[in-house]
Amino acid sequence: MSSIIYNGVEALVKRGIYSTKDELIEDALRTFFEFRKDMRVAAVIELYKTEEMSISKAAELAGVSTEEIKDFLEKAGVKIRRGLSGDKGSQLARLVR
Repeated sequence: MSSIIYNGVEALVKRGIYSTKDELIEDALRTFFEFRKDMRVAAVIELYKTEEMSISKAAELAGVSTEEIKDFLEKAGVKIRRGLSGDKGSQLARLVR
């Protein structure tokens, strides 16, 4: 992390705006994913590919329809699974809601 970012993080925590660095990072990532749909899609593609979430959850978190997420997955060369999958993408879900 560059010194200006590190010092800014330290200052915001010291000032009490955030209680921890992790809280600040989570807020920053939430904002990042809110404004960067392409990064949300990239993240859910990776989570789907590693079987950490279902296709319906991937579509929900990416903010697209199931058919649209299928198109993104196909373009990324990811095989679409049939059947149920355990949903382990809850941390990402917290960030994009």
